[in-house]
Amino acid sequence: MSKNVDLKRAKILEVAKRRFAHFGMAKTTMAEIAKDLSFSKALLYYYYPDKHSLYTAVMEYVINEMVNRVDTYLMKSRSVEKALLFTLEVRMQTMKENYNLFEYSSSLFIQNPCEMTKSLGPFFEKVKEQFVRILQMGVENNEIVVDGLEETAEIFLFALMGMRTGVLNKECNNNFLFPTPEEFERILRKQKKMMSILLRGLRP
Repeated sequence: MSKNVDLKRAKILEVAKRRFAHFGMAKTTMAEIAKDLSFSKALLYYYYPDKHSLYTAVMEYVINEMVNRVDTYLMKSRSVEKALLFTLEVRMQTMKENYNLFEYSSSLFIQNPCEMTKSLGPFFEKVKEQFVRILQMGVENNEIVVDGLEETAEIFLFALMGMRTGVLNKECNNNFLFPTPEEFERILRKQKKMMSILLRGLRP
């Protein structure tokens, strides 16, 4: 792929991300994105044949940004607890900044969980791999003892998702499995507390 094509794709994803995050998937059209880019619709469709494929690419773009931000932090920090807590903060900030983007994926999951699992499965694996790296760092520093890095990372992620659902159900104010903007901080506090409890249980 040529550098020019790479730059065009990056520009499309950045512009589409801003529009999806601000207006939501349903209220955004490919024509509007093409207009924002000063592209013809034909050129936009050349790169992404439909709105769903563009949405999936934007999700990957956003998650890659999140993973890269945490990886940059890991180059400076050697504390497994600080690394995991920073990861939680970045995850929550990313969801808040791209609220409509993630809210749409949550609503799609409710409608068709099997299809969304296929589409978003690779993103889950990317985040899980990062958790594996963080846990591995903790093991190498003798901060924690882990029996099965991949399984433990997966359990951590499932626990975080369950924490979000549990908070929403307890509040009884939200019929969707996605927080309102006001609920993010409450969920983050509980996720951090849970992570600290889990880490203490892993210390040698």
